[in-house]
Amino acid sequence: MTTVGSIRGDFPTLAEWRHFNCGGMAPMPKSVGAELLRVPTEVIAHGPNRLLMHEEEFLGIETARENLARFLGADADEIAFTLQFSTAVNIVVEGFGWKEGDHFIVTDQEHPALLIPLMNAARRFGLTYSRIPIAEDPEEMLASFDELWTDRTRLVAVSHVTTDSGTRLPVKEMTQRAHDRGAKVLYDGAHSVGQFALDLHDLNCDFYTLVGYKWLLGPYPSAALYIRRDQLDEIEVTWSGSRATKGGSVTMGTEDIEWIDGARRFEYGGQTFSYHTGMVEGMKYVEALGIDNVERHARDLTTLFHQGLADIPQATVMSPKNPVEATGICSVKLSNLSGVDFSKALRERWNVVQRPSLWGTSVRFSLACFIEEENVNELVGYIATLAREGA
Repeated sequence: MTTVGSIRGDFPTLAEWRHFNCGGMAPMPKSVGAELLRVPTEVIAHGPNRLLMHEEEFLGIETARENLARFLGADADEIAFTLQFSTAVNIVVEGFGWKEGDHFIVTDQEHPALLIPLMNAARRFGLTYSRIPIAEDPEEMLASFDELWTDRTRLVAVSHVTTDSGTRLPVKEMTQRAHDRGAKVLYDGAHSVGQFALDLHDLNCDFYTLVGYKWLLGPYPSAALYIRRDQLDEIEVTWSGSRATKGGSVTMGTEDIEWIDGARRFEYGGQTFSYHTGMVEGMKYVEALGIDNVERHARDLTTLFHQGLADIPQATVMSPKNPVEATGICSVKLSNLSGVDFSKALRERWNVVQRPSLWGTSVRFSLACFIEEENVNELVGYIATLAREGA
């Protein structure tokens, strides 16, 4: 039986690289690669007729939407496939209906893909903002959340799991507090979807963005957006095109614009169908392993990693150690090397794929479903070598 951690044969690239950067871009399993190539291979061999006719049996896009919605604890009409993560963020931020002086809350560890659209909106619309310091203690973050609140706060836009430290935020409590005060919440799910189970209806957030090419093992740059059904008409459609309206012709005027039902109104023009279905193929791969098994595996590997690092005096774990806040992301700092040099040495000497983190002071490692215990033990050995050798 295939189990988490014994699946390396499904990922051809792992024969060449020690891949600890699923949080950046995951290697694709063979099944995802096959799905990604399925439609273009057919078009090359037999022409574009079925693509032009948008045959669901051929494209599988609505089936993929239903499967993704089920995995997220949502409904299919609340899911829009997007060309990339920032597209999903911009749909919400640009269509939000800001007024000058409105305020939003982010954290001090947001990825630019979320942060830049928000800062651009602040520049254009005269908004103000505050940053919650990320802390391992969720109560400390909630206290900061309350302290930064103003009577003009309209949106909380934060990562469900932070990019660099892998800290899981207390999103259920944040959602409730924001809603009690009349604000909406947008979560960056780039590092949550595929790491642990989600139920967006239970979370009751307004908007949730996600990518397929990290923990879902899908192709780059697949992405999607969840908009809770009662918020669909609250977000103005700002970019649009063919297939976003009910009907449409060369003679239509402004009075003829009627958006199609559901979140599909935010999809328009040509779509990267194979990337959408490829993302969901990756989701199905994770689902077959069992999302709870994936989460448990990451927790076990993280514990093993922390134990090994404890024997290296120069190493400091910069990520949560409490299993409640910890995830499969673990950032490590060496006292004798910068994060950039640390990262470079691992890549050049041992083919370890990872990346610098926390403003270049540390290195981020992703302990994904295809990582085995022996891989973690080897990694600890490499880090110990670099700690002994120094700069």
